[in-house]
Amino acid sequence: MTDSKFKKTVKMFQKLPGVGPRQAARFVLALLEKPESELQELGTSLYNLKEDIKLCPECFNLSDNGLCVVCSSHNRDKTKVLVIEKVTDLDSIEKTGLYKGLYHVLGGSINPLDGVLPEHLRIEELKQRAGKLANGLPAQAGSDLELILATNPNTAGETTALYLKDLFNGEKKIKLTRLGRGLASGSHLEYADEMTIRNALDSRK
Repeated sequence: MTDSKFKKTVKMFQKLPGVGPRQAARFVLALLEKPESELQELGTSLYNLKEDIKLCPECFNLSDNGLCVVCSSHNRDKTKVLVIEKVTDLDSIEKTGLYKGLYHVLGGSINPLDGVLPEHLRIEELKQRAGKLANGLPAQAGSDLELILATNPNTAGETTALYLKDLFNGEKKIKLTRLGRGLASGSHLEYADEMTIRNALDSRK
């Protein structure tokens, strides 16, 4: 436990979100028990991570090449866009099979205390995309684009939702809704169970 290379490797794992020193040490010890071939495969995957895994140019979901599976699908409802903070939120919702619309991953939430301002998020991209989608809808009544604000129900998430409401206030053919009951204040969408997400989707307003 005193080897400097071991400690250096542990500190690298600690840079990952939610990983403390003990868990990081367990990761390294577990890897030491793996065959050399598995370690080489892991190392190659990590080395090529940014090259092999891209972000979808439309919604900023993960994609191997070009549009993600959601944006490239012809079966998704193009009148709804669920605005979320992280890709992990998208994964949680997709696993339920309840939502059939599009997504937009902001890349975080507004939090001035942490130095995260609106210009650091993909808000301008959302505005441009929403305008394009709304203009492509039929002209008849009831064909507005619905932006479902699914930021987390905590201080930063609520701040982001309020900012987006102000930003889109008065925009033609765009209506905003917010996920409703089912998500407790201070909770995180990526950890919500299927029933909680179902209630939040059904009661958005």
